[in-house]
Amino acid sequence: MSLILTSDFPSTPVHAVAHRLTQIGPSARVAWIPPFTDSSRDTFRTAQQQFRELGVEQLEYCDIDQDIDEVQLAYLSEYDAVYLGGGDPIRFRYNLLRSGAGGRVGQCIRAGRLVVAASGGALQLTQNVSLFRLQSESLAAVLATRDTYTALGAVPYEILPHVNVRDAAFLETVRSYSEHVDHEIVGLADGGALLHDTPATYESIGNVVRFHKGVRG
Repeated sequence: MSLILTSDFPSTPVHAVAHRLTQIGPSARVAWIPPFTDSSRDTFRTAQQQFRELGVEQLEYCDIDQDIDEVQLAYLSEYDAVYLGGGDPIRFRYNLLRSGAGGRVGQCIRAGRLVVAASGGALQLTQNVSLFRLQSESLAAVLATRDTYTALGAVPYEILPHVNVRDAAFLETVRSYSEHVDHEIVGLADGGALLHDTPATYESIGNVVRFHKGVRG
């Protein structure tokens, strides 16, 4: 497994993540997958510039919403790396399921391709995307329907990106949420990353806050 979950890469560069990408080779092709169609391509152009500054030249747009290229998705595992961008994780999950791209990303992971994800994209590789819902729904409502928001499950935890900018009340709600789930919740600050070589073992970079069974550690 070669999987990296981040809070906001490449908006905040992380040397270890950039190194993994450039280590592939000078002509590595990276599929850039946003949660929904980037109609103006402004976000993609910004990403291209950010990745170029880190030494990655071949970033290719891969739509999973309005402009799906079925052939491109069918051959997703032919890319050297896949990047899942930030954005609404609920819409992201829906589009991954609807397009079949979720299964393709899973194939990439099993084939040993490097998969990097940020924020809402990172949530897709975890056990569930319901932490995002706590921003707009009550804890009770989230827990009542949590089972319908399962994610791809590549890692055995849930992730809370941008933990450094969350307020105390929200973090307390996350702590309460953790009382009702069996696995750990990993809060990751901007500029942080979790580098996996196996599903259960990883190297953490940056500030990490953990919640488990109602305890914040």
